[in-house]
Amino acid sequence: MPSPPHAAPASSTARSPSPKKRTRATPSPPQKEPKQKRRARVTVEPDETTQVTGQDRYKLPLADADAYYIPDFVDSLTAQRWHDELLKLEEWYQPTLKIYGKPVTQSRKIAAFATDPSLDVKYSGTTVRMSYDYPPLLREIQDLVEAKLNVKFNHVMLNLYENGQIYIGNHRDNRENRVIASLSLGAPRTFILTHDKPPPLPSAQPPPSVYSHRFTLENGSLVVMQGTMQQHWKHQIPKEKLVTQSRISLTFRQLVF
Repeated sequence: MPSPPHAAPASSTARSPSPKKRTRATPSPPQKEPKQKRRARVTVEPDETTQVTGQDRYKLPLADADAYYIPDFVDSLTAQRWHDELLKLEEWYQPTLKIYGKPVTQSRKIAAFATDPSLDVKYSGTTVRMSYDYPPLLREIQDLVEAKLNVKFNHVMLNLYENGQIYIGNHRDNRENRVIASLSLGAPRTFILTHDKPPPLPSAQPPPSVYSHRFTLENGSLVVMQGTMQQHWKHQIPKEKLVTQSRISLTFRQLVF
């Protein structure tokens, strides 16, 4: 049988199949991160954060701390009058705090005020109910504290200790607070300061500074804490069965977040 004819060679002009065109993937738009809800930042001008000076005669002999106690910041009659008027504020309330994840109503009533409407503050995991319109008396008191200490504050927290059964445990304030000034009105209460470290061993020369301090916050007195105070020290107001009258503390702060 004749062999089959050979297939004709492919033409040199024949084109090989074109490679498939690659389509460039359109990049997905970047995902926007959800906005984190955060507390308002309060910018305090440098001239408003000057540390308290000129009060050396009231300085407490504490190790690693810059603190002052002025027993007669205002006279006792004025302090008692302020106490009685501030008791009438409508802003008093008992906050509900989260303690180990469970809601607990605080025994102390508080009232909080701030100079900036964008400011809010969290306290033990709970946002504090803030007021921005200062009552005239509170504005007068803050003006006096600022004038005597030569610093500015943007927040004040009022705490009501209705009797000696109302107390506050050992704690430290936020380190972001540059200067804290606390004015006492009404019944005298015991104030205890404790350093995080134990005192050095006894020696022939006693240490120039103390590592624990206990004294009475008198009616009309002022405590100032600044510098590294909150880093090294805790403070508390213990229960006192014999105290039957109320005390109001006004704690002025420079909040910087």
